Amino acid sequence: MSDTRTQLKHIATDQIRRRTLHAASFREMGKVADIKCSSVHYHFDNRDALLLELMTDYEYVFFQQLDERCADINSPSQRLQTLAQLFLESHAEQQQCLCLAFAAAGDETTPEHRDAVQQFLQRLEQWVIDSLARAHLLVMPKPELARVIVSSLEGALLLDRQQAEPTRLQAVSAWLKTITRL
Repeated sequence: MSDTRTQLKHIATDQIRRRTLHAASFREMGKVADIKCSSVHYHFDNRDALLLELMTDYEYVFFQQLDERCADINSPSQRLQTLAQLFLESHAEQQQCLCLAFAAAGDETTPEHRDAVQQFLQRLEQWVIDSLARAHLLVMPKPELARVIVSSLEGALLLDRQQAEPTRLQAVSAWLKTITRL
């Protein structure tokens, strides 16, 4: 992959995570990269294809980071705290989860984009279910709890987005410590 193409993907991902899906226009990407808009078109067939590729890349990197950080962690509570830490780091970088930006765009995305978001969320929920495998005394079935946990983290990140302190994310992180027993 060319350095320019990689740079453009990085710019687009950063713009989306800091602002909205609309921020990743070919024109805006060209401005940031200091190249012509037509040069951006050279690297990507169209914006929809670029967005789908960004979502695929984001999912890969997100789970790679999560798996690396949890490689030696068996405790359900510690694994969930590690997940919460990824969301807290996103807040510190003033970024939202990429799938949240896609979900917020709603009907402005293609069915393929929506499928990619659902795939990411289902994979994250399954990661939470797997992390809860050794947990006892849970207040609800693991699949339901996984949906609540993922929704809580995503929602807290969104609501804390314009705040200096991630108070909602911190509250979710504190709550996650209380829901598992070994």
